[in-house]
Amino acid sequence: MKKRYNIVFISLLLSVLILNACGLGSSKHDIPVSTTSPAEAPIPTLIPTPVPTPVPTPVPTPVPTPVPTPAPTPVPTPAPTLAPTPAPTQAPFYTATPTAAPSRLPLVTKSPTDEKVVVNGKCQFVAKYENAKYAEWHFVSPDGTKDLDYLQASKEFPSMKIINGYAKDMTLENIPSTVSGWKVYCRFSNDAGYTDTQTATITVTGNTADGVPTVTKNPTAETVEAGGSAIFVAKQEGAFWALWHFVSPAGERDLIYTDVTREFPSLMITGGDQGTLRLSNIPIELNGWKVYCVYSNGAGSVNTASALITVNQKSGSAVSTDSAGAQIVIPSANSADQGFNGRWAEEIAGRCVIIMTYAGEGRSKVDITWSSSAFERAVWSMTADVTGYDTMTYIDGEYHVETYTDDTNFTISEQKYNGSGSFYINPAGKLEWNDNLTGQSAVLVRIP
Repeated sequence: MKKRYNIVFISLLLSVLILNACGLGSSKHDIPVSTTSPAEAPIPTLIPTPVPTPVPTPVPTPVPTPVPTPAPTPVPTPAPTLAPTPAPTQAPFYTATPTAAPSRLPLVTKSPTDEKVVVNGKCQFVAKYENAKYAEWHFVSPDGTKDLDYLQASKEFPSMKIINGYAKDMTLENIPSTVSGWKVYCRFSNDAGYTDTQTATITVTGNTADGVPTVTKNPTAETVEAGGSAIFVAKQEGAFWALWHFVSPAGERDLIYTDVTREFPSLMITGGDQGTLRLSNIPIELNGWKVYCVYSNGAGSVNTASALITVNQKSGSAVSTDSAGAQIVIPSANSADQGFNGRWAEEIAGRCVIIMTYAGEGRSKVDITWSSSAFERAVWSMTADVTGYDTMTYIDGEYHVETYTDDTNFTISEQKYNGSGSFYINPAGKLEWNDNLTGQSAVLVRIP
C-alpha cells in the first residue's frame, strides 16, 4: 500500500515541474518585460494555458483477509511390531516322555479324625481319595509354625514309629507325650497338583499324674436260654482302654474276648473293647462263666466286678455230654434233621449253596460251594455239631479253590484246614453262616 502512495506522489510532483517548465506555473499577475521598443514590439498572442488533465487517484484494491486453513488432524503412527526373540535352545539332560495331565485335582472323600491315646500308645489315621497318584502325611505343630512331612516328623520325634507315612492309612506307635496337641493331615497329589485333607488332632493323656481310672458302674448277672443273647454294661472315668475278660466256672481260666471266640466258635461277640459287651447265640457250654471289664490308662488299670452268665436249656431239648465230658444240647424228636438238613441257597445272588445231611447223634455233614465266576468256585466241607436248638458249630472245616480249564477238569489251590464256624437259624427261618477261617459269611434260604 505504501509503495502505491509513493508512485502517486511522484506523479503529481512531475506534473507540477512540467507545468512550471512551460510557463504555466508563474503568477497571473506577472507582466512580461520586453527589450524592444514599443513601436517594434508585436502584439503578443495570448496562448491559452491548457488545463492539465487531472490524474485519477487510483483506488487501492482491498486485500482480502486470508481465511486460516485448519491444521490437519494428525494420523497416529502405529507402533512398530517387534519380532519375538526366540529363546535360546539348550539341550536337556534327559528326554522325558510327555504325560497328559489329569483333568482335575485329587478329590478327598474322607479326612482323618481326632485320636486320643495314652503315653507310648498307638493310633491310626485313615484318609480316602479319588484321582490321586501319591499320598504324604504331614504333622503341624500346636502353634502352627511347623509343617513337617512324615520323614521330618520322624526326626522331630525319634522315639515315635511312623508306619505308612506315604499311604492313605498311617499308624503311629510309641507316641510320646510331646506329640500331644500336634495335628496331622494327608496330602494327595497327581500331575495336576495336590489336595489336602482336614487336620486331625493327637491328644496324648494318661500320665501317672492323672491317676488310674475309676469304675462307676459294674456289670450285672444275666440269665438266658441256649442260643439267646445278653448285654453287659460297665462305666468308668479316666480310662482310654477297655478289655472284657471271661473266667471259667472254676476260675482256673481267664480269657480275653478274642480267645473266647476260639473256645466257643458259635458265640458272637461285639463290643469286646468297649464299655458295653454284647453276646449272641450263647451256647450252653458258657453256663457258669463270668465276665468282667478291665479299664486302663497310662497310670495303670482297674477291674470291674464280675458278672455271672447262666445259660438254661431251651425247651424241647435234652442235655448230653461229648467224648471230652462237655455238655451239648441235642434237640428232641430229631429236630436237628428237621431244622438244618437239606439244601440252602444264598438269599441275594444265589452264588452260595449249602447241603446239610444228618449224620446222627446231633451231627450233620456239610458241603458248601461258592461260585465266583463260570470258571472258579470256592469249596468248604465240615462236620457240624448241634450246640443249641437253632445252632450248629464246626472245628474241622476244610477249604480250597477249584479253577476249571474245561467242563470237567480243574486245578485246586489255596487249601486250608482246621477251620471253625457256625450255622444259625434266625427267627425268620433263614440260615446264617459264618466261617472264621476265611471270614466268609452268608444268609441263605431253604430250597427244594
